[in-house]
Amino acid sequence: MNDILKQRNIIISIYADDTALLAQGKTPSQALTPLQNYLTKLEAWLIRWKIKLNVDKPEAILFFKQKNDWPKINIYDTPADCKNEVKYLGVILDKNLTFKYHPNHAREKFNKALRAQYSLICRNSSLSIDNKMLIYLAYLRPILAYASPIWGRTSKSNLTQIQVLENKTLRMIGNARWYHRKEEIRTALKIASFTKFIRKLSDKFYADLLKVCNASIAKIPIYDPTDPSNRKRPSFSLTL
Repeated sequence: MNDILKQRNIIISIYADDTALLAQGKTPSQALTPLQNYLTKLEAWLIRWKIKLNVDKPEAILFFKQKNDWPKINIYDTPADCKNEVKYLGVILDKNLTFKYHPNHAREKFNKALRAQYSLICRNSSLSIDNKMLIYLAYLRPILAYASPIWGRTSKSNLTQIQVLENKTLRMIGNARWYHRKEEIRTALKIASFTKFIRKLSDKFYADLLKVCNASIAKIPIYDPTDPSNRKRPSFSLTL
């Protein structure tokens, strides 16, 4: 797919079998019109190369605050309704980019994985605490922290819910009693809070991002993450 049809005003991002097409404009119509023109050309390109597209899978989302009946995107005469949330590369994107839905998705995925490992890390498990923590740090915590440098600047209530989930898990792993404070449990298990963990991941992620040679990444504007007006931008997670 590296030779996929390209167009100047359309950004194409491909990872494995996931492809995202991005168009921007001052108004939704200014973004949707060139996108529809590109899709019409892409249809012909796919037919020429005998590539079949499942028209039921593509999803569309419009990052715009106002609600209205904007023109729909059509793929092979099949309309793709603009949704309030879509999943891309494992991250739930909402139309306001507040990432309010992703933490709940991460918790559900974490709980499913926790149930699968419960017999190994529960209070009655014969495993040592060190081995339980190894399972948590290597397998379970990455599920919660996946892509956190991007969505980590979500609301404090979302982060608190994830922190509560982690606290309960650590209390079980350490076989702690009700009177043990969560700070004492973390100190005993030698593990930082989830917020501090996100900050550490974000520091490394945005430092490494400067070294990446990618045309799309190079177009990202530089801004001060400590400026309160930028609190809704991804790198605000550096201030956690």
